[in-house]
Amino acid sequence: MIMKIIGLEFLLIFFYVLNGAFVSIKQPTSPFLQFAMLIPLALGLFIYIAKKKSWQMYFFHSIKKNHFFIILPLLFVLCIILVSTHGLNFTSISDLLVMLIMQMFIVAFIEETVFRGIMLRMLLAKGAFTAVWVSSILFGITHAFQLLGGQSLEDTFIQIIYALLVGLVLSLLILDGQSIIITILFHGFNNFFNFMGNMESSMLSGYLIIFVLFVYMLLLWKRVKKGNATNYMKNAKSI
Repeated sequence: MIMKIIGLEFLLIFFYVLNGAFVSIKQPTSPFLQFAMLIPLALGLFIYIAKKKSWQMYFFHSIKKNHFFIILPLLFVLCIILVSTHGLNFTSISDLLVMLIMQMFIVAFIEETVFRGIMLRMLLAKGAFTAVWVSSILFGITHAFQLLGGQSLEDTFIQIIYALLVGLVLSLLILDGQSIIITILFHGFNNFFNFMGNMESSMLSGYLIIFVLFVYMLLLWKRVKKGNATNYMKNAKSI
């Protein structure tokens, strides 16, 4: 299991470093080309799951409509981002649409499938606590590679903490019985609003979001302990 998880992490890092190198060298302005090197990985994951017919195993099930209120904090976080970035930049509608597609079906699909799908499912055999923390820590560490793109140390540190908390929250939502489709949607819109905003999100909003996610994470821990985590652990199996 450890080797499989390490292999997944290195596979993800390889494609993101490759994509980062391409963007640094070519400096494309098109949203499509900014993430084009990740498309083979997204297709590979899709084919892998489809071929094994294991969508349900990796939490790709229908969204539970009666659980709408449990995801309200995620909507609140998205609203903070949208306000902080002063709304979307509508200079190019085509760029908006392409960026939304790339973030939803490439970036968010890849990261959620790897961390909240495959990794979380594998690690559940070791217990809910281990599964949630290990997958979330690896998710945070992956974002440390933003330093290679010239991002400042402070911004990278905030991003790692943010990614860790997002990882914890989204993993707990999965254990609470939510569909991974919910986590993909949140992840995709989160990235989309940040990339296509009229200005960069402020540090103050970043700290506010971290506070909201921290409180939300504590509430989800309590909910999961009383809910469905045990059922997932009983049915967990290595791949």
